[in-house]
Formats: sequence, C-alpha cells, structure tokens
Amino acid sequence: MIGLGLDAGGSATRWAVVGDDGAMLGSGTLAPVDGHLFNPANRERFVAMAAGLAEAAGCFTPDAVVAGITGLTGGSDEAETATAIISAALGIAQVRVEDDLWIGYHDAFAPGAGHVVYAGTGSVGLHIKADGTLLRVGGRGMLIDDGGSAFWIGREGLNTIYRRIDANQSPGALGDALFAAIGGADWNVVRAYVYGGGRNAVAMLAMAVAGADDPAAAIILDQAGRELARLARDLVQRIGVLPVALQGRAASLHPGILAAMRAAAPGLDITLHQADAALAAAKLANGNGRV
Repeated sequence: MIGLGLDAGGSATRWAVVGDDGAMLGSGTLAPVDGHLFNPANRERFVAMAAGLAEAAGCFTPDAVVAGITGLTGGSDEAETATAIISAALGIAQVRVEDDLWIGYHDAFAPGAGHVVYAGTGSVGLHIKADGTLLRVGGRGMLIDDGGSAFWIGREGLNTIYRRIDANQSPGALGDALFAAIGGADWNVVRAYVYGGGRNAVAMLAMAVAGADDPAAAIILDQAGRELARLARDLVQRIGVLPVALQGRAASLHPGILAAMRAAAPGLDITLHQADAALAAAKLANGNGRV
C-alpha cells in the first residue's frame, strides 16, 4: 500500500510518499496553506495546492492520504472540506485530514503515553487519550495567546526595541538583528513588513531574536520556555505525569528555550522531538505508523 502524507502549514506545505515497507519513495514542497477554509481566498489557495500535489505526487499512485493541516480540527466542517478537495484532486477515496499536531503526536507517542507541546508559528499543548479523544491546552491563536511561539518571540522582540526607542535609548544588538532581518530600520519599512506580511512575517523574526547577542533577547527566550512549560503543566494537571515531547521549529531556535521550559516544569521528563511530519503522516496512511 502506498501512503501519501501531507504537512500543511503557514510556512510551506510538505508532502512525502512511502511504500509498503515504509521507505520513502518521494517528497517535495508546495505553497503554504492553512485550514481556515471558511475564508474564500484561503479555500482557493488550498484548491491550488491540492492541484499541485496531484501533479507532483500523483505519479506515485498513492492508495491513501493522511494530511495534517494547521488551523483546523479533525472532524470539523473545514476538515471535511479539505478532505473533499484532496480526494477530488488525487482521485483517492481514502483521505484522512487532521490538524498538524495530531500527526506530530503520533510520531512521538502511542495514544495515552505522553504529552506534546508544540511551538511553531503558534503554540499548543496536546494529549491524545488511549481511546483517541483529544485534550488541548492553548492553541487559540495570536489574538488570544500563542505564548512561547515564533510569532510571540518575534512580537516580543519588536515590542522591546520600540520601547527602547520611545525612551530615547539605542535599540541595541536586538534592534540591529531585527532591522537586518526586516530590511531596514525606518518605521515605514518595518510597518510594511509587519502589517503586509502578518503573522508569518512576525514569526520569521524569531530567528533574529534567537541570534541576537542582547540581554533582552535572552530574557525573551527564557520567557518563551516558561510559556511552553505552562502548557506542559496544564496537561499534567488535567491528565497526569507523563513524558513530554517538545516539538516545532520555534522549539529548537535556541537551547535556552528548552532549558527554561525544564526549569519551569521541574520533575517532568521533557525532550526535544523534531518530527518529519510529512513522513510520519505518510507512514500513518499506509499503516506503518502508530495508528
């Protein structure tokens, strides 16, 4: 059985195909999409992505698809819409659509065996019970929270340097790093970058914060780890003490994030687990995964 896995998020859409033995047959990258398919423009982008996926991966003649898509919940109307779009584009009836973290959880643990805290563009904590039901903490987006995420780190970096500037202080090394990443220090340039690029553009600035030799940057990264520890503690309070896997690109921006998370959640076994979500989804699709 040939399985096709999809990891669709705000930075890119990645796909992988595996054969009967679980070995990868092919992989690639497509334009970013999200699960906000109630928005017509987002739905159009998703349809275009699915057409590109059919062209790029259809030659492997997959039998089943498992897709992890950021911004939706399995079983929702948006998940059903995504399922229908992918099924029509590939001509495959066996399509399962979940959110991206569902894939990452199954790459780290069997259901009921652990907790996952994810720090990407956004942040969320997840436990999947032995019966398959989900418990989430956080994950409500940038307008409400997303503490410890790449967006949160980038926003806190910008907030820090502009408070310095407003107080007639130098923006410092953190400002140098952020302005270099943005392409200029003039407010018109920064404003166009932030408000033209939105959530993903701000999240990209997390790399500049992580690389800045500035005490304020170290404080932001420490606070990010503490925000992620809060998600882990909430999961433990709700479910019980289990191993915790920290996932997502923001989690590995700087070792200080994991160190601060461990310090703020003493007694928990927290490890950095970087999953290849597209490959994990492909293995789930052909039965070589945990589900």
